[in-house]
Amino acid sequence: MNSSNSDSLRLTPSSVDVDDLPDPLHDGTRSLTVDEARETYLRIERASWKSDDRTSKYTRHQKVLYPRILESDRRFQEQYEGLTTAKLTRGLSPFDESGERLTPWELDAMLNGGEIRRSVREAINYHLSEKRDFDFESVGVTSVTQTSGAPREYIYLWIDDPDNKVSAEWLSPALDKHIDRCAKAFEEDHAYHKNGSAGAITVRHSPPLASHSKDDFWKIQEDSEEPSYANTAGAKFVASQLVHLPVGDYHNSKRSNPSDTLLNGGALAWASPYHWFRASGGVPDLP
Repeated sequence: MNSSNSDSLRLTPSSVDVDDLPDPLHDGTRSLTVDEARETYLRIERASWKSDDRTSKYTRHQKVLYPRILESDRRFQEQYEGLTTAKLTRGLSPFDESGERLTPWELDAMLNGGEIRRSVREAINYHLSEKRDFDFESVGVTSVTQTSGAPREYIYLWIDDPDNKVSAEWLSPALDKHIDRCAKAFEEDHAYHKNGSAGAITVRHSPPLASHSKDDFWKIQEDSEEPSYANTAGAKFVASQLVHLPVGDYHNSKRSNPSDTLLNGGALAWASPYHWFRASGGVPDLP
């Protein structure tokens, strides 16, 4: 399957108008290969990082989106009478029917394009809010898998659930919408335990907390308008999946280099016409 190799696989299929891509990601007639796009992404991110006039994508994810998710998590721990958290994971196969690798652009369009995300969101809203009158907020983070580099989305929910009623069954119609409407999403790849303990749907009535050092707590107390709660482990995990964070490790000589697969994801997110971070209306912006 030569077309599955990143040295020959193009970022987009030939049918995509290259004018829809950032200028550095095409040669005027065709998109760059995945490897070429990654190297271009790294070069421009480094230049932006060192510039006083431009904000790199890494910096925005590190300084804005990452803390926004964690600040929201602390707020809902304080605000909700009984916090339940849930996570839905939407993915897809990177191969077509003949076993050939689909381009990253095609996979992104299948996962995030059309009406799929709206259908999933509306199903969540119906089964939690309209049908059962629960208050909740959410974020969605698109990342890529470590193994295949295919995009996937994590949807993290904070739910006001003082009686611990929320179940994986309530959220399963949203996952069904994804499987039904995403061309390369298969039920066998979205298995979950009925009790919500693991898999594509998880539900935590007593959300486990992430570990924090004492220095972390001082920083939270200084920077946050919310009480200095430890973050839920789920929120910290989803925040860590922001796709432009790995490039920071690449440019930091004290850290191990991330895999090419993760850096390819950064290049794809740069090219993508879709938002790889989204938040519900009650998720606060940073002051």
